[in-house]
Amino acid sequence: MRQDKVKLGWVLRDSMQSTGVWTFESNAITRLVEQAVAVGFGSLEIGGGQSYQIAMQQGYNPYNVLRTARAVIDKTGKTLPLQILLRGANQLGFKHYPKSLQQKNIDLLVDAGSTFNKADALVIRNFDALNDYENLRASIDYMVRKDLAAAKTNETLLKKGQQPTAKRLHVQAALSYVRPKDFEALTCYSTDYYIAYAKKLMAIAEDAGGQLDSITIKDMSGQLAPDAAKQLIPALKALGLPVYLHCHSTDEAKSTATQMFAIEAGIDGIEVAVAPLAGGTSHNDINYLIHGNTIQDIDTDALATLHATMNEIFGKRVSERRDLKISLEGLKRMVSIGIPGGAIPFILEDISTQVCRMLNVSTESALDMFEQEIISLQEQLGHVPLVTPTADIVAKQAINNLGNSARASSYKVIDPRFCSLVLGLYGNVTNYATGNKIVPSESLIAEIDEYCNSIEVDANGKRVNGTMVYPNPGRISEDKHPSELATEEDYDLFEDYVNEIHRLYPHSSNNFGSHDECFVLHVMRPAGKTDRLLTRNILGPTEDRLRFILKVTLSLLPGNDIPESRDYNADEKTDSKLLNALGDYDGIVSTIQDLVLSGTKDTIRSRLYDKMAKIVEPICEESEDAQKNRYFVERRFLSLFASAVFWDLQRVCRRTGNSSRDDVEERTAFKLERIIAFTLRKRAVEGRGKAESFLS
Repeated sequence: MRQDKVKLGWVLRDSMQSTGVWTFESNAITRLVEQAVAVGFGSLEIGGGQSYQIAMQQGYNPYNVLRTARAVIDKTGKTLPLQILLRGANQLGFKHYPKSLQQKNIDLLVDAGSTFNKADALVIRNFDALNDYENLRASIDYMVRKDLAAAKTNETLLKKGQQPTAKRLHVQAALSYVRPKDFEALTCYSTDYYIAYAKKLMAIAEDAGGQLDSITIKDMSGQLAPDAAKQLIPALKALGLPVYLHCHSTDEAKSTATQMFAIEAGIDGIEVAVAPLAGGTSHNDINYLIHGNTIQDIDTDALATLHATMNEIFGKRVSERRDLKISLEGLKRMVSIGIPGGAIPFILEDISTQVCRMLNVSTESALDMFEQEIISLQEQLGHVPLVTPTADIVAKQAINNLGNSARASSYKVIDPRFCSLVLGLYGNVTNYATGNKIVPSESLIAEIDEYCNSIEVDANGKRVNGTMVYPNPGRISEDKHPSELATEEDYDLFEDYVNEIHRLYPHSSNNFGSHDECFVLHVMRPAGKTDRLLTRNILGPTEDRLRFILKVTLSLLPGNDIPESRDYNADEKTDSKLLNALGDYDGIVSTIQDLVLSGTKDTIRSRLYDKMAKIVEPICEESEDAQKNRYFVERRFLSLFASAVFWDLQRVCRRTGNSSRDDVEERTAFKLERIIAFTLRKRAVEGRGKAESFLS
């Protein structure tokens, strides 16, 4: 009978990723983290994995999500380690990054989500899709050294009677689990394989002067059988480190049995989900485990509150769960060939939209064809683990191959990432039980070489086909590793771009994220996304506020429109007085900045009225004519102000790629542009109000 209690970690991030139902909204994150603390979870997975790209696509800074969660925990005064998922040399992107970028990203993650208390430090779960330890060397080495340095700094501070300030981290290595063909000791993915692999990772940490803090069995698709768990877990525990189990509920009965056997075998922690994001391709619900005598104590009242909050936030969106739209047969098929839980809904959708339509076959027939194609590809590849990004790469090429069967050979499609995988540019597959490298078949390598060679090299020395860049033919040499070949390609251009955005829009940029955060986000942005993604994220809130200010300003005018002029000379004279009082265009910018950057939307109308009164009142006091026509002067103020807002909105929209005329009547837009051209720009030409203070 075991004496210690099994910790339960809540994988909120993976629950959202596996179901396709996300939230990054600050209030929602705050409430969920507060209640997670109250429940007493052993850890809370809040970021990393695909959430990094999804957050960016939805306009959020993933570092800020982590920072928000950390601030909530600190406020409670209790302990709850946050956890993120890292992909070794791929970090939070989909290709190998140089050491400098890996280190910068790790620094940003630790700064946002960790604390000086080792027991509450950020858990960085680090894995490689191919279980290639060389892909993890740079990040493990750096994290171990970073934590050792932080510990030393804090020890020195404590000796001086000062509070520790250096943030610690929990270095966790994850083993991507693949079901072995049999239970022979020397079989690839056997227990001997994983013990030898774990020792490789531990050696990297030891070479850095420290050690790993824990190991996780990362079972992406419910591949770990109960009897295998009973054998693997004690063997890993014998290495002297805590061992955790990450197991998807793609086969709920099997995963439940595996978790029970894992508890008996001495597992230190198991990860769970919370309804309505539990089950399916996600993880088993926490309620499956909380009543066991060997499970950590949980505050059941707080858990009930958390369930209610989860239903409030996600309940109405359960219909959006991609995994619940999958037939049981389809789910079993995907699990049988090792497709990870988080990828299953997306792959099945691709099969439905591409294979079924192109080949005019039923879903059942398409699944048969896909299953056979995956089996064939895996035989040629040497059975690579199917996890991000390899699962997507292999599945996409299986679908391409099925489509290729209906295409002329000259129109054959091979994904450039699949080419890179075959040519060894993602790393190596090694049977650690024997030490033998597993190389794709010669026929597959020859096919990829021929395909890549058919794509001509452009003036920049790259093989570009449409928008896709292909590798040069030829498998990487045995004495080189792709992790050593990653370069800071185009980083100078990226640095210039981020510098420009921060120079032109300092407030908007800093509100979104620091310079380093913006740089790393831009480098690791989702595939196929241009510079505009970061620009939209930075300027999106500004654009939204400008549109609202313009709407409010126009609503104060009769008919939401710029009034027709009573007298051009009178307009010019009034405009001159108003602009002098405002401080020309630069003065208007200051007012707009104040409305954009401070206060709530609810206060904009009253604050605009106050500003108008401060400007118009002295003009009317000086002039009897202005006093008699005060209503017109106010309308002219609003017209000038609306024009300046529209001018700034145009400049922002040129960056974001959106239309500044959305929700603005064509006639009104024409009048606004006329005031810009004949009044605001005229003053600038005359040297008054150079408009150098760009809106930010």
